[in-house]
Amino acid sequence: MKVRSIRIWAALAVAMAALVSCGGEEAVDKAGGDTIVLRIGTIDGVNNNGQSFGPQAFVDALSEVSEGRLQVEVIESYGEGAADSESDLVAAIASGELDGGWPSTRAFAVAGISGLEAVEAPMTITSYEAQKALVSGPLEAQVIEHLDGSGVVGLGLSVGPLRRPFASAPLLGPEDWMGASFRVYNSPVQADVVRALGGEPVNIGFGWIDEVRAGNLRGAEFDLAQYWTNNATGADFVTSNVVLWPKVFVLSVSEDRFDSLSEEQRAWLVEAANRAGEASVEATYDETSVARDLCDRGVRFVDASPDQLAAMSEMLTPVIDQIAGDPISGPLLAEIQVLAAEHGGPEALDVPTECRLMPAEADGGGPGTTIPEQVAGIPDGLYRVEISAADVEAAQFSNSQGLSGIWSLEIEQGTYFISCRPLDDPGKDCGNFVFDDEVTFDPIFEAGFVRGSGNTANFVYDAEIHSELTGCELPCFPLPTYSVIWELEGDALRFSDLEGIEFNEKVIKPYLKIN
Repeated sequence: MKVRSIRIWAALAVAMAALVSCGGEEAVDKAGGDTIVLRIGTIDGVNNNGQSFGPQAFVDALSEVSEGRLQVEVIESYGEGAADSESDLVAAIASGELDGGWPSTRAFAVAGISGLEAVEAPMTITSYEAQKALVSGPLEAQVIEHLDGSGVVGLGLSVGPLRRPFASAPLLGPEDWMGASFRVYNSPVQADVVRALGGEPVNIGFGWIDEVRAGNLRGAEFDLAQYWTNNATGADFVTSNVVLWPKVFVLSVSEDRFDSLSEEQRAWLVEAANRAGEASVEATYDETSVARDLCDRGVRFVDASPDQLAAMSEMLTPVIDQIAGDPISGPLLAEIQVLAAEHGGPEALDVPTECRLMPAEADGGGPGTTIPEQVAGIPDGLYRVEISAADVEAAQFSNSQGLSGIWSLEIEQGTYFISCRPLDDPGKDCGNFVFDDEVTFDPIFEAGFVRGSGNTANFVYDAEIHSELTGCELPCFPLPTYSVIWELEGDALRFSDLEGIEFNEKVIKPYLKIN
């Protein structure tokens, strides 16, 4: 069956099913049963991030429209988080190994099905309104007709999350992307985009955040809701006004399975997909609330400047031109560009000022105030504090950023570095750093200069000092400059009045001078 005719056919099938019902006959599948079980796969969960409204509606509707005669067995975590999981899911549907699923458009090219690349054209569909127009308008049929003859029947499209750059240090303009290792998810378009910006694409699955924490990866394309759901940390700088591409779900069924069904059962599938698409369009995608929740966990949002955005667009022109020149994807891209222009973007994030960094802060330049050149008055020495999860809670902070641990602060001639050793819970203590089984060293998390006057100390991060001490790849893990009021009573070094960042272990308990 040709996918492009599926909606017209579905209306006829519903009418035919009604006639059969009036005649008192029971519709059965070609295998002779009146109840069937569909094995449907997904690389994560049905609606694991709270904003995958279409897939959830699809599963719910299959049972509802069939009055229980279509039962669903959902195979979650298909591929176990591997880099090729989603492309393997497409192949499993095409071969009939699975009855269906909702892989996103990014997964089809590597599975050998071309034509959907236009949906991923970089910085093109950058708002939910544009994505809703895509999945509910005439372009939906043009997208899914590219599946004709592939073994996959496209029942419809569903709105998915917008993907932004997440990174351990902000990715704003081409100068930041140059040489940056950046996670892509088994998509030729995504890989081409990262190369065009001067970065190094790394095809990696769900383990990407561990690679960021280990310093092997600068960042990844990801969405806010999933980052929050995964309780991820390490790639805590989001370029808020850059939407790289949308994640559009393709509600799919195996062509072999589809052909084995009765007309009534096919109509149920199509109706369920229609309801899923409608649910995804009617839903509200509240990224602002998620962004504010992420802010409470220490995530910061940085806007690229107009010049940086223009430079990125110019560098991405060859990628756009390549898609446009493809005889299969090109005509679809032209119409998607028109649609995108009509609906604007990028999707705005309304987050408080304290959740945002100005570009100067993102570069480690501080919060915009003048930092004294003189060295702060904190005496040189090694200071240490042991902070438990209970201590963090008592200070009314969240430990999602890993404030617990045994922290050491060493100050010498105006420079400082901060290291940490896990206390009770490696992987959650010390900024959620993942240690080896046996901890034989204290990783250095901050380094730079201590500047200030009187009892004010400004901790000014310096990537070069950090790199010299640890060998981390520049720009390492830049932090904004922050300030505290310090007081030394005997051997107890107390900090208070933290400004410039939301959370810091310094204000939870006093450090003790140990030499």
